[in-house]
Amino acid sequence: MPYTKHAFCIWHITTKFSSWFTSVLKAEYSSWCTEFYNLYKLDSVEEFEQQWPLVIAKYNLEKNKHVIALYQIKTFWVPSYLRGFFFGGMTTSGRSESINSFMKKFISSHTCLREFIRQVDLAIEDVGHKQMHDDMLAKYQESHFRSLSPLEKQGYQVLTPFAFKKFQEQFAQAIQYSVREENDTSFIVKHYKAARCHQVVWDGKIAKCTCKNFEFVGILCRHILSVFLRKDCFEIPSSYWLSRWSREEAQFTEISLLQQEGNFDVSSSCGNNSHLVTNAIELVQCPIISKQKDDLSKNE
Repeated sequence: MPYTKHAFCIWHITTKFSSWFTSVLKAEYSSWCTEFYNLYKLDSVEEFEQQWPLVIAKYNLEKNKHVIALYQIKTFWVPSYLRGFFFGGMTTSGRSESINSFMKKFISSHTCLREFIRQVDLAIEDVGHKQMHDDMLAKYQESHFRSLSPLEKQGYQVLTPFAFKKFQEQFAQAIQYSVREENDTSFIVKHYKAARCHQVVWDGKIAKCTCKNFEFVGILCRHILSVFLRKDCFEIPSSYWLSRWSREEAQFTEISLLQQEGNFDVSSSCGNNSHLVTNAIELVQCPIISKQKDDLSKNE
């Protein structure tokens, strides 16, 4: 898998901190954890590299084997090294573990193969019903928008409820930033309180920000959105609406896949899928019976 970027779950790292550092730092352990998380949240590689040795020296951890090991594998857990890759915003394995927990409601280690296929189909159907419920709630809520901006309206029409909420969080904060034009395509974006600045490049078609939120999460950041507002951009290019967060994609992906296999009737898409399960079960063949060791020795 040459195009796969691997990362370590930060939760699994920090859960070991108490056994690694409590006896070493004693009363300073709590403040160390706070400063470690501050390092973890830094946006840029340069800031991390600058701050890391200062914090480590403050707590005299330069020779600590765990700190040395963490620094050696920094490209696998420090977000500033990972933000150029799409992770859907995930920094822990909690999402996959929640899927495991969900599936355990339907199957167990004693589930046979035939029953497994039926139960997985029920699990998928359960997810579909919940998604329909969430979509209906979002559709009939009294208020969807925090502004009258066409950008927010476009986000609501394109994104799933989950992704739209993430987009709204970024869009709501966009008005807190000042924008200074360096030239026709380069902008310096600064929060009205914080001293840190971000650079945004926008040529009318392609937008890039030094925070790399879009590359990491797949949702445009507040810095790019603030530039859009400044430059009177009333429509976000389609390339910034990922199919991963597409409302339409989420609704029709399963139908299109089944249609490609020729086993699906669109008119029954909301009905019982038991015929699909039956077809799938018929494809499951019994394994070849292997000879026992005693039989093999006799043949020899």
